[in-house]
Amino acid sequence: MSESLGRYRLLKLLATGGMGEVFLARQEGPAGFTKTVVIKRILRHLASDQNFIDLFLNEARLAAQLQHPHIAQVFGLENEGNTWFISMEYVHGRSLRDLMVAARQQGLKVPPRIAARLASMALQGLHFAHELTDSRGKPLGILHRDVSPENVLVAFSGVVKLVDFGIAKAMSGAVTRVGRPKGKLSYMAPELTRAGAEVDRRADVYAMGVVLSEALTLEKPPGTPKSLEEAQATRPAYVPNPSLPRGLNEILARALASEPDGRFSTAAAMSEALEAWLMTSAQTVVPGDIVGFLAALFGNAAMDANAGVAIDEGLLGTTGLLHARKPVGTQPLSFPSLQPVRGTFDPLPPDDSARSLIWPILVGSSTALLVGFVLLLALWPRAPSVEVPVPPEPVAEFVVPSQVEFDAPEDEAPVDAGVRVRLPPVVKRPSVKRPAKTGRVTVRVNPWAQVSFGGKNLGTTPLPAIEVPAGTATFVLKNDQLGVTRKVTVKVPAGGSVVLKADLFKK
Repeated sequence: MSESLGRYRLLKLLATGGMGEVFLARQEGPAGFTKTVVIKRILRHLASDQNFIDLFLNEARLAAQLQHPHIAQVFGLENEGNTWFISMEYVHGRSLRDLMVAARQQGLKVPPRIAARLASMALQGLHFAHELTDSRGKPLGILHRDVSPENVLVAFSGVVKLVDFGIAKAMSGAVTRVGRPKGKLSYMAPELTRAGAEVDRRADVYAMGVVLSEALTLEKPPGTPKSLEEAQATRPAYVPNPSLPRGLNEILARALASEPDGRFSTAAAMSEALEAWLMTSAQTVVPGDIVGFLAALFGNAAMDANAGVAIDEGLLGTTGLLHARKPVGTQPLSFPSLQPVRGTFDPLPPDDSARSLIWPILVGSSTALLVGFVLLLALWPRAPSVEVPVPPEPVAEFVVPSQVEFDAPEDEAPVDAGVRVRLPPVVKRPSVKRPAKTGRVTVRVNPWAQVSFGGKNLGTTPLPAIEVPAGTATFVLKNDQLGVTRKVTVKVPAGGSVVLKADLFKK
């Protein structure tokens, strides 16, 4: 598509919601300046509906104040042709919903430690929004009200970004009104469906509990409402999932309490509980673990194709900046000379008078140093020479028996039998070991496992492809939480790759 909107060029339609449509767009400026952004534009048939316009402007005003590492940044609110739109940060990654769909399609599970860390980062962004104050220090009391896997973006760098505050509102003394509540029923706290009920930040905590449970099991918790009538009915208590660690079951039970008083009091409290579980259970998570899991799900090609980076290589190449991939070794850095544009940069003229004084001083100093060095070498006492005897080169000596006959080279006289022959010493050349043929193994385990090969612990899944000798390879898969240890053997082709799949839930 080539549609333009103000100073932006719309590249691709990403999604369409009930209030707006989302585009991938690019801002282009002078001197090759480009910036990839996301444009959210109010739907055309709603452009004249003041209620929707007010909601849209409310989102922009609130989201513009939310500058946090785990919240996608809003750059600005603009109007073009009586159409309001928001420019936002482009996140190179996938939504948590996309992540779960890909895992389900490939027969995988999201490792508990990965799901816990993703939820923890999203909760930190929520807590910042809940705690935000104005310039006078007065709490704004922002409530997201639409926390769901679609609105939790996971960047390919391993960072979570919370998006879409489209129905966020100030929650100070907020009560629900009669009518259909806003948001997704599956993630909606019970009080949001009851008219006249007081609503606070704990409604977002409940929603994150549903999101975390779904990320861990790839299914919504039992008893999740599917209609407004079910949502307004009494919710059943959370039933611990036997496939999950005890600590995570306890966190989910508290987050999904039907009454707000039974939940975590803040999003930060739930995040701290998840981090404490990771620490006490030795489930360390670094950004590289998340990146590796995303690479296993979506492939390196998807991760490398970053639509957020648009560089005119011809333009940058003239300044010598596009050489990062060229091997430079220990060579000094060099840049081609840049010709200044007349009128924008005028270098100062050289000072000829200063140059006329410096050169004689430099030449005289160099001559004096050279003469002194020569005199020092002439007067320096010489050490007596000592002759060191050089041992003769060892030779091999043997007598050719007279009864042995052999052919001499055509350009040499034949060697008579019985002549003593002196040969140079035989030098043994070091044997060169040829590299063994290898292949690559990608390990996919449900739900997760510690992987060992050849007695060496390779880490916990997901892991990057493992290079092993070609032939039959045996891996040991261990899951302490399930009490399962299993040996799996695969045949590895030389120069090729194979996928090892195992389901530790099945006996």
